[in-house]
Amino acid sequence: MINELLQKRVDIAIDRLRCFVPKDGKPYWGCFSGGKDSVVIKELARLAGVPVEWHYNVTTIDPPELVRFIREHHKDVAFDRPKRSFFQAIPLMGMPTRILRWCCEEFKESRSPKDRRLIFGVRWEESPRRAKAWGITTRSTRTGGTIVSPIVDWTSDNVWNFIRGLGLPYCNLYDEGWKRLGCIGCPMSDKGRSREFYRWPIYEKLWKQACRRLWENRTAKGAESVKRWPTWEAMWRWWMEEEGDAECQGVLDFHS
Repeated sequence: MINELLQKRVDIAIDRLRCFVPKDGKPYWGCFSGGKDSVVIKELARLAGVPVEWHYNVTTIDPPELVRFIREHHKDVAFDRPKRSFFQAIPLMGMPTRILRWCCEEFKESRSPKDRRLIFGVRWEESPRRAKAWGITTRSTRTGGTIVSPIVDWTSDNVWNFIRGLGLPYCNLYDEGWKRLGCIGCPMSDKGRSREFYRWPIYEKLWKQACRRLWENRTAKGAESVKRWPTWEAMWRWWMEEEGDAECQGVLDFHS
């Protein structure tokens, strides 16, 4: 059961989904990550009775538990696979940093179709940047299409009360204290990368292998971008600690 105040939010979110349902006969393109917000918007769309095709953009570095949760509890979600794995891309594109997040565009944002109306589970509470950039509807700068965010004004408490009130399944990692279920090793996770690599050591190994290939390839070509690091291990330590300034962060992209 959910309380009266939350029910009002639910009703509003349902109205939003019904109001902006595509008029071209094509269903919504639902962006499903497997996280708690995705669980909520998927259930809201079901309650609203609007047509949706749900898609999960495979990044190849999401937690295995998250991928397993999607397969077991959301069998109707399509797995959209990339042309190459994340670790195949690093030696070509560089190590992603807080400034150069080419990976978000390649593995998530750019893979949405241009001719479809999207549903996102983005929320203002998540960050000041999102609060400034996102509305109930937002025009995508990449595809030009409309993104509908039915729970953009929900809090985390709203999300969890909805999930628990309806008894919806969710990824077990939340119960283990994980608040973020994004890509393993993401530079946007602050100091969480060490904790992530401790939990999933095989991914730390894969990250290091890709970092080494990047350093060796560019060293062989005499690239200026890697000369400040005498070894690939030194470059890895810098990346993990993010000791460099903005200029230093910019030297690892594919232009270098």
